[in-house]
Amino acid sequence: MKSVQTSQFPAETLEALTPEAPKELQVERRKAADRFTALPWPTAVHEEWRRTDPARFNLTGWSLKPQQRTVTVGWEPLPEAAARQGVILTDLRTALREHPDRVMPHLFQSGKPEQLEKHAALHQALWSDGLFCWVPAGVRVETPLSAWIEPAGTGGRSGAAETDSVIFPHLLVVVEEGAELTWVDERRPGPQPAAPIWINEMTEFFVKRGGTLRAVRLQQWGTGAAELQLQRALLHREACFSNWIMGLGGGITKGNIEAVLSEPAVRAELLGIHLGAGRQHFDIHTLQDHRAPNGFSNLLYKSALSGQAEAVTTGLIRVTPEARKTDAYQANRNLLLNPGAHADSIPMLEIETNEVRCTHGVATGPVDDDQIFYLMSRGLSRPLAQRLIIQGFFEEVLNQIPAESVREQLIGELSSRLDRIDASGEDSGG
Repeated sequence: MKSVQTSQFPAETLEALTPEAPKELQVERRKAADRFTALPWPTAVHEEWRRTDPARFNLTGWSLKPQQRTVTVGWEPLPEAAARQGVILTDLRTALREHPDRVMPHLFQSGKPEQLEKHAALHQALWSDGLFCWVPAGVRVETPLSAWIEPAGTGGRSGAAETDSVIFPHLLVVVEEGAELTWVDERRPGPQPAAPIWINEMTEFFVKRGGTLRAVRLQQWGTGAAELQLQRALLHREACFSNWIMGLGGGITKGNIEAVLSEPAVRAELLGIHLGAGRQHFDIHTLQDHRAPNGFSNLLYKSALSGQAEAVTTGLIRVTPEARKTDAYQANRNLLLNPGAHADSIPMLEIETNEVRCTHGVATGPVDDDQIFYLMSRGLSRPLAQRLIIQGFFEEVLNQIPAESVREQLIGELSSRLDRIDASGEDSGG
């Protein structure tokens, strides 16, 4: 598969992406570019790409304009109390310039460089914008912090419209020892939602000893978006991490969601919902990576699919020999709203020690006709009955969000999306 080649990006071009970055980061950028060049493109032979066509992420004809910012990032102002306590929330470029001692020990440190596959290496080579949040040790941020990322409409295919973008946003959130944070980030569609957008994004969460991070993502990319997403949380001793993802937008999404329980007594929860319509395609790989004793992880992902939408959920629980007394659970449930909708669930276990308790469960099927009949017998129309069933189906995930304001925001966005899906399973876009 032809695509971007690093010969298009000599050292001076790569450095121009973030001229404020320290020299060592520029060196790592070049190493990532070299790794990208050396690695083969994935094909349908690779298990991870069997159910998503790699050609849909072909970058032939795309160009990069390093002098222009291709991503718009924004955030709600920090609460006064959080600012007084030293919490940092800013764009990643500013953070590199003003807080390099907070950024550099963490940026691209959630995994080993040699473990980067081709698309992730491309991200590390070409990223230019993003967000940075840092919470000092012992600080409890009482109010959820909110931020967003959207295409800025610059950089794209040769001769294409300005909104035809290729973007490489990076999100870095660090919760220091004993600190606590609720973090909400949105992915917005930009000025022209139907315009082709190629997104290669990476998120890194670090939760230090005894810290707590509740992270919520609302994904509402435009219909022209093809998204590759790598999200990794590196969790230290006695950390607590909860992650909610609501996927509503995009044409095609391929995500890797990883929780690395690197030290003892960590708790991690991965929860997600996807509402698909038309020809939307969601391919999500999750990893609960237990590397130390007495860890607990729980995964619950749900999809409701109409039209010809597709969802693939591949979940791996990995338990290393050191991770004794692990408790790990995984569940995936899919609701098919139209005959053309399709869902695949692939649960996997890799267990290399005894004294563990690991389970997984899968359920996929249409809306229960008895439930529809019951609601219609009480005067509801069939569309309204089905809508209530969908909302109830997702409640198990949404009700676990502790911040009421965040929970209500997501319920409202879900309701708006349901308003736009017609009986045939197409998104009216209204």
